Amino acid sequence: MAELEEVYDEAEEQAALARVLLPRWERTLLVVHRLVQTAFPELPEQRFRLDDAATRSLLAKAAARVVMIDEHTRAELRRVLQFGQERGYSDQQLADGVPAEDYGGVKGLYLETWKSRATTIARTELATAQVEASLDRYAATGLVTRVQLVEFTDTDEPCAERNGRVVPIASRPQLEHPNCRLSVIPVVDA
Repeated sequence: MAELEEVYDEAEEQAALARVLLPRWERTLLVVHRLVQTAFPELPEQRFRLDDAATRSLLAKAAARVVMIDEHTRAELRRVLQFGQERGYSDQQLADGVPAEDYGGVKGLYLETWKSRATTIARTELATAQVEASLDRYAATGLVTRVQLVEFTDTDEPCAERNGRVVPIASRPQLEHPNCRLSVIPVVDA
């Protein structure tokens, strides 16, 4: 019977995810930083640097999220392999699936379950980076203590429900789900 390690290389998966996601997180941080600097030109350069503890913290979170994504992948693979093993499938059946018995196997995970996985991961991670970076940069100005939550009109009910709501920046609003399209707009204190 196939073992998870035979079909999945943890180090390779984490390295691949990191190569794709970390540069994008870094670019997102840079863009948000520049936008906030443009909006608040009166901020002194030394008080509002891109290379600061907050930025390093966000990049560390990004690396931890890569590990979480990989853990989810391993868990799904383990589930599929265990289910196939319980049914007594061969290695070939575990890999290719048994369509007559509605079992997609490992191949089914990639063709069906994860066919949009890369896009979902990229979109979700970039949105997370944008929200996190925006919150940190707005707070760093000293002029923003609240943000307005902006969701697109074609979102699901929980997201549509919070659209337009103004919340304290300290509440650290987050995405509701993968592919969430939350944006946060600064509410400048008078």
